[in-house]
Amino acid sequence: MSSGPTAVPVFIADFGTAFEDVARVNSWPDLPRAAGEGAASGVTGGVLRGYFDNGGGYCYLTNTAGKNMQEALTSVEAFDDVTILVPLGLWDGGADTAGETARAVTAHAAAHRAMAILHAGRDHDVRQARDAARAFKLDADQSSHAALYHPWLIPSADGAQPVPPVGAVAGVWCRVDRDRGVWKAPANATVYGARPSQAVTDAGQGEAQPVDVLREFPGQSTLVWGARTLNETDDRWKHIPVRRLADMVERDLQGALNFAAFEPNSQPTWEALRAAADNYLLALWKQGGLQGHTPKEAYFVQIGESVTMTEEDVKAGRIVMKIGLAVVRPGEFIPVTVTMTGTVGQA
Repeated sequence: MSSGPTAVPVFIADFGTAFEDVARVNSWPDLPRAAGEGAASGVTGGVLRGYFDNGGGYCYLTNTAGKNMQEALTSVEAFDDVTILVPLGLWDGGADTAGETARAVTAHAAAHRAMAILHAGRDHDVRQARDAARAFKLDADQSSHAALYHPWLIPSADGAQPVPPVGAVAGVWCRVDRDRGVWKAPANATVYGARPSQAVTDAGQGEAQPVDVLREFPGQSTLVWGARTLNETDDRWKHIPVRRLADMVERDLQGALNFAAFEPNSQPTWEALRAAADNYLLALWKQGGLQGHTPKEAYFVQIGESVTMTEEDVKAGRIVMKIGLAVVRPGEFIPVTVTMTGTVGQA
């Protein structure tokens, strides 16, 4: 069992008549073919250029023209490699519309083990960015699957206008995942081709939390300087790499359960699943994705009747496997439950 893609974004925007639902873009030069010549210009073009300049790989675009946000999000469901949702023009319709969009996108992200990358308004200062994030009124699950970045970026091109930082940040996420792994915080990472439209001080960054900031330090380039989700209530899910690692593991193990379809819901099947999960997590630990001096300190796998399943679960064809991950320090486990229902043979 191997890991699936961890950093494949879909950019959500009004692309006019260039395409109807979803288009795949493989590189910056490929953008005009996939989404029309206009997609490479203006604010949207600046965001997408920032994505590819900062290490982004292939991505998807979903068109909101002529449809509401929920319809646009539904069109994305056919692409099961999408792990990042990036709404563009978040503030174009004002604060109320921004909140509605943020709630829809983060709800979709939470339901699909993905993350939403959001941004503050162009003229927000650090306090306004923080207050705007809180005004979205995301629930606990939504907020743990979302991050919001401030301020906007000014591309290096002459006369360029500020653009939301979400494209460059999505590119950084892709680059860090590729170079280090999804468990590495996508922070203290260089942003290429742009500088912040506002200076953020140490004090300002403290006021901004849980908003993540982009900063320019003396003698250094622009850096992503923060790795927090918008969750302020649950210590387990306050950091982006923890949330993304847990989601990756759950996605991968859920896929592994597919081989158990129509197998007897009995001990041999459970042992095969346990062994597959153990091998997967052992490899993850060896890569540095989990803490702990030994595998026992890094993770645990539990499965079985009277362990993770009741007699009723077994009769209903339901398999429940529980995983614990030491993502912060040895002994501190983040629980993950993987369930398959309705397609497993009864014992």
